[in-house]
Amino acid sequence: MTHSVFLVAAERSGDDLGAGLIKELRNHSTSIQIEGIGGSAMRAQNVASDFDISPLSILGFTEAIKSYPVVIKKVREAVNLIMKSNPDAVILIDSWGFMLRVAWGLRKAGYKGQLIKYVAPQVWAMREGRAKVLANAVDHLLTIHSFDAPYFDKHGLPVHYVGNPVFDTDHMTGDKSNLYKLLKIQEPQRVVTLLFGSRPKEIDRLIEPISEAVSILKRAHPGLVFVSPVSSSVEGQLKQLALSYPSLSDVHFVEETHKLDCFAAANAAIACSGTVTTQLADAGVPTVVTYKLSATTFFFARMLYKKDYISIVNIAADEALMPEFIQGDCRGEVLANAIVPYLEHEDLRVNTSEKLRSQTQKMRGEGGRASARAAKAVLEILRPNG
Repeated sequence: MTHSVFLVAAERSGDDLGAGLIKELRNHSTSIQIEGIGGSAMRAQNVASDFDISPLSILGFTEAIKSYPVVIKKVREAVNLIMKSNPDAVILIDSWGFMLRVAWGLRKAGYKGQLIKYVAPQVWAMREGRAKVLANAVDHLLTIHSFDAPYFDKHGLPVHYVGNPVFDTDHMTGDKSNLYKLLKIQEPQRVVTLLFGSRPKEIDRLIEPISEAVSILKRAHPGLVFVSPVSSSVEGQLKQLALSYPSLSDVHFVEETHKLDCFAAANAAIACSGTVTTQLADAGVPTVVTYKLSATTFFFARMLYKKDYISIVNIAADEALMPEFIQGDCRGEVLANAIVPYLEHEDLRVNTSEKLRSQTQKMRGEGGRASARAAKAVLEILRPNG
């Protein structure tokens, strides 16, 4: 029996999840038909459309309000594409607000197939009421955290725990010698890897404090090498902004394909909060995490957010394995001071690395690749319709 699915990803992280799922769906079913909306990662799996997802990379409450007309237009476009395809199942990946509206739009348009949400909203951290909203909007939930299920079970939404696909990659496989050959430099004594974020607004807000941290670190540690793997979607913006910050003039910006090599070379990292911090932890890189929101968004987030940490690794450990500096604490001097101990004390660096690796091993779970488990769950959901 041939089944058809339509995947929808609105941001870079969702695009990566979609690409992994597409690959595993094909591995487990030779007859499945796959269409979708996504970015470069899904296109690399030969699933592409003319739908431009770049306007949907929205950060924060204020930006969401400003972008609302664009979002609604994109929702209509997505619904029309999906209804034209009329697949057996639609997989809505991450991106809470956009995907919820697509689900509502599909039901209003008369879609009768299975609606599957891949990645739950973080109701364990804030806005628990979203669990009930999601249960009324979709038919199934694929969750990446083992602690998600109870929030949705009580509302009757079938939950399939598939694990976190970030652990499908072995982040210890980088080769620092490859990086040095690329940069045409001798192996330095110390390296700091910089991750500015994957969204334009993240880069806008973090480039100044990170550049200040780089300037301070350069004065304190001459010879320190800075590298930054950058995705193609924000490469132009980041390099243009960097021209205004002299301290970034000798930062080595490299393609994202060299990210694991940058991890392997790093004595420490400064990173925008997000998936990359889990990747860094899995690679055992001592990391200082930072983030900034608009004042309005931060005001509401501070009232609603229930956890002590923002990084998944810290939340899972219930301990600040990665120091976090957000909003007013996101300053160059603060970030630099937090990095210095990892550069000057090898025993601290090694101990921290071991703790991070130990924690991610606990988070990895069992049962094979998360993307493969997600694919199996999708095929099981489709099977009753066959």
